[in-house]
Amino acid sequence: MATVQHLAKRFDDTIHNYMAAIDDSLNPSREMDEEMVRKAVFLVRHDGVQILSFNEERLLLEAIVKDAHTVKVVLNFEKMTAVCACPQEENCRHKLAVVFSLYQKIGSLSEWVAAWRARPAEQLNLLTDKRSPVQWVHIIRNAWREPVPDYTKRNYFYFEQLYDGRLKNALSFVPLEREWKVFYRTYAHLVSLMEVWETYIAGTQEVHHSFFKTWFDDELHALRDLLEQLRVQHRTFEADAFLEHLRNLVHSFVTVKDGSFSQRFTVYQLFWTSLFTTAKLRKDELASFARPEPRIEAFFAILLGDNVKAKKLTPDETPDWVQLAILAESETHEQALTAILMSIKPNVKTFLFEGLYTQYRHQYVRVLSRLFSLIHLSEADWEDLFKQFGHYGLPAYSTYLIEKKQFKQWAELHHLHNSPLYFAEECGLKEVQEAAPDFVLPLFHRYAMDYLEERNRPSYKQAVRMWKKMKAACKKSGQLEFWNAYINEIRTQNKRLRALQEEIEKGHLV
Repeated sequence: MATVQHLAKRFDDTIHNYMAAIDDSLNPSREMDEEMVRKAVFLVRHDGVQILSFNEERLLLEAIVKDAHTVKVVLNFEKMTAVCACPQEENCRHKLAVVFSLYQKIGSLSEWVAAWRARPAEQLNLLTDKRSPVQWVHIIRNAWREPVPDYTKRNYFYFEQLYDGRLKNALSFVPLEREWKVFYRTYAHLVSLMEVWETYIAGTQEVHHSFFKTWFDDELHALRDLLEQLRVQHRTFEADAFLEHLRNLVHSFVTVKDGSFSQRFTVYQLFWTSLFTTAKLRKDELASFARPEPRIEAFFAILLGDNVKAKKLTPDETPDWVQLAILAESETHEQALTAILMSIKPNVKTFLFEGLYTQYRHQYVRVLSRLFSLIHLSEADWEDLFKQFGHYGLPAYSTYLIEKKQFKQWAELHHLHNSPLYFAEECGLKEVQEAAPDFVLPLFHRYAMDYLEERNRPSYKQAVRMWKKMKAACKKSGQLEFWNAYINEIRTQNKRLRALQEEIEKGHLV
C-alpha cells in the first residue's frame, strides 16, 4: 500500500468532500457535536489512528482507532460513506478521527477546527430571530435531518440510542427563559415522536416489539408530565400562537392514514384531555373534521357530555373503545359508558384471545370486569361475558357468584377448573367457607389428597391443615358424624404411613 501521505494527496478531493460533509452535519453550538470533534482531534494528535489497508478495486480504506476499546473504521471513497464498529449512530468520534488523520496530511487540522468553531451556527441564526413555533419546529427537525437507519426497526437498542441522542440534540436549544422551557420540551418530544413514527410502528412488528411498546409508553408518560406542567403554568398572550400551532400539529398527526390510527389516537387524546380543555376548543376541533372517525367522535362526545351512538366494533378497535369507556367512567358519563360497553361485549372473546398477547389478558379482564360492574347487566349477559373471559375471568366470575350468594356454583367452578389452593383463596374461598361450609368440603378433600400423594412429612402436615379446615366446616354445617367416618377411613386406608398417622394425632383430628 502507498504511504498515507501519498494516498491523501491522491484523493485530495474526496477527503475535502468528507470534511465538507462533517462541516455540514455538525454544529459547534451543540455540546455533543463540539465534544465529538474535540475527542476526535485528541485521538489523532495522540496517534490513536492507524491506517491498515486500502483496496484499489473497491476504493475501501480500513483503519483502527485506539479508544477505550479499539474499533475498526471503513471509508468507502467511491460512495463517500463511513462505517464504524461502535454502536453510535451516523457520526462518531472514530469516523471523524480517521478523516481528520487523512486531512492533516493535506491541510491544517487546527485551522479547520478553529474555523468550524468560529462559524455562526444555523440554529443560532434562527434563535436571533423572533421566537416562533415555526422556528422551533425547524430547529427540532434539523436534529432529525438524517434519515433513520432501517436496521433500527429490527434492533430496539440501536433505536433507543438514536432517539435519545437526537432528542438530546434538539433539547440542547431549549430557551433560557423558564416560562418557555416546558413549551419547547413539549414541542421537542412531539416533533421527535412524529419524526421517528414510521420506525417505531415497524419496530412493533419485529422481534423486539415489546421493547418498542414499552418505549412508547415511556414517551407518553414524559409527554403527560410536560402537558400537566404546561396546563398549570402561567401563560402570556405570546403563547397563544404556540398553542394554536401545537393543536395543528396534533390534528395533522392524527389524520395521517397509515394503519397506526390506534397509537396516533392515544397521543391525540393525551393532548385533548390534558392541555386543550375548554369546551369551545373541543367543539371547534370536532367541527374541523369533515367526517370524524367514530372513535374521535365518541371521544369528544364524552368530553362535551353529548350522547354516544352505539356502533358495531371490530376486534382490533376494542382497546381504543376500552380506553374510551375508562374516560366515560372518569367523566361520570353513564350513557356513554353503557353504549360503549354494550358495543364491546360481542367482541370480548375475540379481542382477548386473538388480539392480545397472553401477558395482557389478566389486566384487560380485570378492567372489563370493573367497567361492566358499573352498568346494569342481566344475569344472562353476565354469564355470556364470563364465558368469553374463559379461565382468565375466574376471579371476576368468583366475585360475581359470591355477591349473588351462589356458593354451590362457586365451588363447582373451582372444582371444574382444578383451581390450586392459593388461587381459590384469592377468589374468595374464606368467604364461601364462612357462608356455606358444606360446599367447600370437596375442594378441601382434593387439596389434602394432593398433599398426601407427595409422601413426605411436610406434605402430611399440609394435608392435616386441610383436614382441620374440613373438620371446622363439618362442625359448622352439623356434619360431625360424616367427618368422623371420613377421617377414620383416611386413617384405615393409610395405616402403613406412620408419619401421617403421627401428624393426624398431633393435629387432634380424631
